[in-house]
Amino acid sequence: MPPTRAVRIGIDATVVAAKHTVGISRFIANLLRELAALGEPHTYYLFYRPRAWKNPSRVWKPDDPRFRIRLLQQPLHRSLLRSLDVFHATYQRLPSYRGEVRYLGTLHDIFYLSQPELGSARTRRRWQARYREVAERSELIMTLSQYSKCEILRHLAVPAGKVRVVPLAVDAHYAPRGAAQIEAVRRRHGLPDSYVLFAGGFGRRKNALRAVEAFARALPHLPRGTVLAISGAGGPLEPDVRRLIHDAGIAPRVRILGFVAEEDQPALMSGCVALLFPSLLEGFGLPPLEGMACGAPVVASSTTSLPEVCGDAALLVDPLRPDEIAAALVDIARSERLRRELREKGLQRARQFSWRRTAEAILSLYREIGSGNAAREGCCEG
Repeated sequence: MPPTRAVRIGIDATVVAAKHTVGISRFIANLLRELAALGEPHTYYLFYRPRAWKNPSRVWKPDDPRFRIRLLQQPLHRSLLRSLDVFHATYQRLPSYRGEVRYLGTLHDIFYLSQPELGSARTRRRWQARYREVAERSELIMTLSQYSKCEILRHLAVPAGKVRVVPLAVDAHYAPRGAAQIEAVRRRHGLPDSYVLFAGGFGRRKNALRAVEAFARALPHLPRGTVLAISGAGGPLEPDVRRLIHDAGIAPRVRILGFVAEEDQPALMSGCVALLFPSLLEGFGLPPLEGMACGAPVVASSTTSLPEVCGDAALLVDPLRPDEIAAALVDIARSERLRRELREKGLQRARQFSWRRTAEAILSLYREIGSGNAAREGCCEG
């Protein structure tokens, strides 16, 4: 077998420097670690946009001489971009440089195009322009689910073979935790033994209002003292959610946790009665998969990408029907057999996703683009 040809690869790593670890920053950090572990003789230039340098301690790369950090800013990066075989635009926007560089674009989702009511007119215009630029200027487009691929093909009119599906995965530290660690984290966040974990915050598409309504309906049938724990940073619906909690008379049974540190997440998920994720829209949906990896029984939406992620390892519900969400919570709380079944299926399901396989799939796209042979016809299922 001939040796692997070394490829010069640029990667937009800007979101790795974000203050809080979220799905996209987790994706890029794991991609970089796994590319380093694969050991192939490529050179990786990690580009950080100027905003990342406001906190230079967060500008990171693997401890590997093949990885080099660069500033992504015109005109400083032009000569380097011209010399690359491929540039991976990891977060739904391309560099402004339009010279001779082949782009692997990434569209995690296109919600502001497929569901424009989610944002303001200004937000919609900005993101829709970025989506279209990625579609037009990229050699290939990477997305995270078949659902997202279908949306891209429907709204952006690109050839099917130009869009490749590469699923995400779960970090190794998302695993079932022991009773002592669960109790310590539970006490730190002021939670009782029995709690339902809503891992969505107050963004519009995370559906917190219906989650609260469903919990209120389920509450008379849940174990005594059960509370709803809402994790996640703030969002536009927080005042509405707090008002609903007050009006429904369940304020003593709700804990708003705010942003939960990454090190606390696995224990929080391991200890919950159920992880509730009735999101209206997801391009992939990491929280349910992370919950399953921790042994949590999961209730998730039956729409968008979530059935692809969850398979038969979660109770899938209509996110627009609080009564259906409530019934699923009651079923889990009342049935030890169902909890055990969902736990076993969830652990098996989570093991089907691997950051190593994600990195290998993306590396194959780098090679394809770098060779100048990126396919534009047919359909790759990822």
